[in-house]
Amino acid sequence: MWDDGFFVDKYFKCLPCFSAFYSNFRDLNEKYTQSCVLKLFLKTNFILMNKSVFKQFIKTRCPGLDDAILELLSKHTNYLKYTKGTKLISEGKRHHYFYFLIQGSVKSYYLKDSKEVCSWFAFEHDMVATMKSFAGAPSNETIELLEDSELIQINTEKFIKIAKTDLSVSQLIIELIAEHATFLEERLYQLQFMSSKERYESLVKTVPQVLQRLSLTDIASFLGVSRETVSRIRAQK
Repeated sequence: MWDDGFFVDKYFKCLPCFSAFYSNFRDLNEKYTQSCVLKLFLKTNFILMNKSVFKQFIKTRCPGLDDAILELLSKHTNYLKYTKGTKLISEGKRHHYFYFLIQGSVKSYYLKDSKEVCSWFAFEHDMVATMKSFAGAPSNETIELLEDSELIQINTEKFIKIAKTDLSVSQLIIELIAEHATFLEERLYQLQFMSSKERYESLVKTVPQVLQRLSLTDIASFLGVSRETVSRIRAQK
């Protein structure tokens, strides 16, 4: 049978970070059990882990942000783990967060006659959002996890508010939007002027992992061709 007291005394007290914490609670009122102390410690530790994961990731992704701004932004973030198939953002609904992918992949798609039409994919270190939801409007797209994934969730409203007073965060928003605009410009060019084979070759060259991590159906939908066409192109290589 689980014994909270034994678990706290015999295990967590050996951790240096818990020893000082635990000693301050020796004379707790009877209504506060050691189990409550343990839960509080775990919650505090989880919050600290959230901040640590966020800071490490953002430092890699956006090295221009100083520690004070990172600390401020970290107050509005969460570290999340979701399973494959989870819908982060749904078409027709507002969403108050955007994400960075630590591990995993997602797809964004529209629905036409109940059929998914993929518009883009995202992998590790990519930002995940729709332009509509980022602007506070209902999303035109659905974003769904293609794999079990780890993400950093950021409150969009708080992030934009900080950007209004800090040039480095404002610059980060510009860079993120510019990245997406560049991608959309290239995608429009490919759809207008490149053959299906050229689009496939460009996708594989730009994002080699798509062949291992995406389904043939999703690749075909993104390229705007049938599964059979993709199969024929692959067979020619």
